[in-house]
Amino acid sequence: MSMRMESSGSRKGPTTPFERGLKALADRQYELAVTLFSDAAEAGDRRAEALSKRGVCRLHMEDRRSAAADFEAALQADPRHAPALTNLGNLALEDGRLEDARVRYEAAIAADPDYALAHHNFAVLLKREGKVGDSVRELRLAAKLEAGSFWDFLSGRRRRT
Repeated sequence: MSMRMESSGSRKGPTTPFERGLKALADRQYELAVTLFSDAAEAGDRRAEALSKRGVCRLHMEDRRSAAADFEAALQADPRHAPALTNLGNLALEDGRLEDARVRYEAAIAADPDYALAHHNFAVLLKREGKVGDSVRELRLAAKLEAGSFWDFLSGRRRRT
């Protein structure tokens, strides 16, 4: 009995605008990624996630105003979209609007308690507020969740793109 091997020619690359947007984002082709995520959002393909990813691209392009609008649009599509909530928290934190950041991070954690990045960034806020013990606890939880995500990834159970 011989083992069958799949030829490399039969592998498919990203096919949907959303998938191609992810590839463009990973390749740091931000303008292309914005276009592809816009196409995906218009087509209703993972609309909230596409709008949020478009916002991430715009952050890389140093267009904070458009990025914030994209994160807000993502929340219109899904009010519990943890990445958009977290990114709005990040923008608030960077601007020194600590209470706004807290509201966004707490909403992200309530929406997805396993979203490690929300816990990590909430820990940054807590440290800035002088709540070092609470910050350390959040960082430990974020690390534990991130390790779980890593093992999920290795086992083929991806949590999030």
